[in-house]
Amino acid sequence: MKEFEIQYVRKKLYVTDEVPALSVDPDLYVRCGLSQKMDDNDMLILGLVMSMKNHKWRDAQIAKVRKRLEGATTPTSRITRAFDMITGEP
Repeated sequence: MKEFEIQYVRKKLYVTDEVPALSVDPDLYVRCGLSQKMDDNDMLILGLVMSMKNHKWRDAQIAKVRKRLEGATTPTSRITRAFDMITGEP
């Protein structure tokens, strides 16, 4: 009799009621939720998920952010730098 291995399978796609969302686990596993509308916001999330599957692109983005966070040693300084990146501040 063959034994079967029990595997944990992560959900790849969630269907949301309204707003699409994206999350990334600590091991860089990407989860997304899309609405059935497939409006521009859904398509943007889907495009980001596809980009994150490109490990060369993903690793380059992580390196770029890591470089900008150099020297930010406190939680406040890291969040302030992240806010500056989001708002386009130098």
